Amino acid sequence: MTTGILEVRERERVDPLRPSRPSLRAVTMPATQEDRARSFRGLYDAHVPFVWRVLRRLGVPEAEADDRTQEVFVVAYRRFAEFEERGHGPRPWLFQIALRVASGARRQRRRHPDQDLAGSVALEQQAVDAPQIAALERQEALARLDGALAVLPLGRRAVFVLHEIEELTAPEVADILSIPLNTVYSRLRVAREEVEQAIAQGEAR
Repeated sequence: MTTGILEVRERERVDPLRPSRPSLRAVTMPATQEDRARSFRGLYDAHVPFVWRVLRRLGVPEAEADDRTQEVFVVAYRRFAEFEERGHGPRPWLFQIALRVASGARRQRRRHPDQDLAGSVALEQQAVDAPQIAALERQEALARLDGALAVLPLGRRAVFVLHEIEELTAPEVADILSIPLNTVYSRLRVAREEVEQAIAQGEAR
């Protein structure tokens, strides 16, 4: 199916602290403000690569991925008090915030398409100037992945990213996105077909 492209998923912004699958443990809020700040710093350090990677797969261009990652954590810090025994670990919570940030970024790019085009040209130039063939091949593989994911509406894209790239189970995806399990399966089936078709069309070109 999409094996060749999805092999690059862990080569981009590798997260050395990432387990084989995200932990779904609940996290208890620290008692004092100092403990709270220390706890949030630990969460930030551990999950910055995850948030950056998720935003890219949700369609945020690389040129603005760092800024959008910071935006996610600004929101997370403001809402950190809500993060009390939520029933799952930080990654599902951060993914929900990242999904909203990616959606807002998409709306902004639609209102200002020239800015998005300028960023794409700059990235293309960086790829042309890259001295190592391996780096070029990696960028091409990531571009194919992004191109295939770009055909998906954000709802199906979120399901595909969580299940196929972040390797969560369908019930976990349903819990994170607050949608019925059958909806996860139907979105995933359609998303796989759309990604396969996009890949095939890209290879034909």
